Amino acid sequence: MGDFDWSQGYQLAAGILFPMALVGFLCNVSVVVFLNSMPSLKNSFGSLTFSQVSVDSVHQLLLAFFLAQTIYLRKDWMYEISHHFGFATLLAYQLCCLSHVCLSINRFVAVYAPLAYSKIQQSETNQSNLDLNLIEPIGILSTFSVDCWFYLPFGTWIYTFKDNPACNKVKWFGDFTLNSISVLIVAILDVACIIRVHGINMKQNDAVSAQRRSRELNLVYQAALQGIFFITELVTYFILSSYVQNKWQAYGLTTISWCLVNGMDG
Repeated sequence: MGDFDWSQGYQLAAGILFPMALVGFLCNVSVVVFLNSMPSLKNSFGSLTFSQVSVDSVHQLLLAFFLAQTIYLRKDWMYEISHHFGFATLLAYQLCCLSHVCLSINRFVAVYAPLAYSKIQQSETNQSNLDLNLIEPIGILSTFSVDCWFYLPFGTWIYTFKDNPACNKVKWFGDFTLNSISVLIVAILDVACIIRVHGINMKQNDAVSAQRRSRELNLVYQAALQGIFFITELVTYFILSSYVQNKWQAYGLTTISWCLVNGMDG
């Protein structure tokens, strides 16, 4: 993290993070409310999107009302319990990544096998897909069985993994590699969807089909852009932050980028 003087400028650091996370929280909550009010979204796509924006909301809530407050108040007891909130924030992030994978699979099946997709929508398989969101949290919970914390060192502004061999494995394989693979899967599936939708558009020229395919393509492009944001955040947090020259660069490449990627995700 670097041997920086974190005792100066912490009010500004908290003042930057809090409104950003609060806006991200409110934006994601507004999407949650919208999804609940739309009967047409009572399907697997709507349910998975609801799952995604819900955990994004939790992520932003924790950054705004714990991390930002801890940075500003600098209370010993807040740093002492930071590993619990760090775990919860990381859990929300992991759930978000998994939700994106499920959404991409959902889009892929809808584009390549629309008839099968319609049947799946009406079956209990749809619910089992949503239950996949429980798999990764269980995996992350296992990190408590090893000596590994994701915590806020006293006086600092950046969550970090405890520095020991077991935690380094969790950091690079359980977090960075796993989430990078998730982004890669999303990218591959979304590119396949773009190719498929483009091919269909070339064959169907009526206005209704063109409008529907245009909406679907916009969703795929949006998902691809979100994937770019996520992989950029992973690179900045885990790799580029090691080469920074001052604490503000470190803060921007880690905490702020983490806040932005989930805040804009919804």
